[in-house]
Amino acid sequence: AIDAAGRGLHSTIATEFDITLPESACVYCGNCVGVCPTGALMFKTEYDLRASDDWRPDDQHVASTICSFCGVGCNLDLHVQDNRIVKVTSPLDSDITSGHLCIKGRFGWGYVQSESAEDA
Repeated sequence: AIDAAGRGLHSTIATEFDITLPESACVYCGNCVGVCPTGALMFKTEYDLRASDDWRPDDQHVASTICSFCGVGCNLDLHVQDNRIVKVTSPLDSDITSGHLCIKGRFGWGYVQSESAEDA
């Protein structure tokens, strides 16, 4: 839904036909964040932890699992810091996802850390 528009020094990031994001084909899956080459886009959890000076990638471990939302079987890498999931990615070499995830796979992990069953 977003891509580079224009050429050379005049290129910008835009939606198709330069329409607003809600009117575009964007499904808010986060794949643009996952492939951003400059780090200009980041996940909210990472942004919040960086803002509070608590983002510690060297202290994170990655646990691999399979997404439970549908039957496709997407590979997930759960980035865990202080026993809490802080980011979900998918391996680039995955035959199923090639590093891409749907909105549920990338952002649907909140129920895992829910304090109550009502939040799940």
